Amino acid sequence: SREPNNRDALLGLAAIDVRTRDYGTAELRYLRLLELDPRDAHAQAALIGMQGSVDPVQSESRIKSMIAAQPEATHLYFTLGNQYAAQDRWVEAQDAYFKAFSAEPDNADYAFNLAVSLDHMRQRKLASDYYRKAIALAGPRQVGFDRRQAEARAKELER
Repeated sequence: SREPNNRDALLGLAAIDVRTRDYGTAELRYLRLLELDPRDAHAQAALIGMQGSVDPVQSESRIKSMIAAQPEATHLYFTLGNQYAAQDRWVEAQDAYFKAFSAEPDNADYAFNLAVSLDHMRQRKLASDYYRKAIALAGPRQVGFDRRQAEARAKELER
């Protein structure tokens, strides 16, 4: 409230809104970030991710354009992977998640989504390995996946 235009605060609050499924408020926060900086790739990617099911072809195209302009932005590969996953395009999702994880190998959420994509592709051993990596990387941090479910799935794949 003391810094209503603080980028980190707005991103954090928007992330909380998404986790609590308050998508309308999250969208307003991301739009506020874009008012402050129309080139804010995090805000753009988040909005595309939230709206991707409406027009997946356009969303995919926009994300790819953003990647071309900012190839080092790992969150864009993650967003692209999520777009592919929503369409059950698991080979492409795995490739995008792998690029995100390779560039940021300490990100538990990237490891988890890579595991899920490998799981869908029936690569049991690799999927289990990445579920285990995701759990280890998560540590005490807040993550976007359920650790117990990840652990259970890793054990199931190891049978």
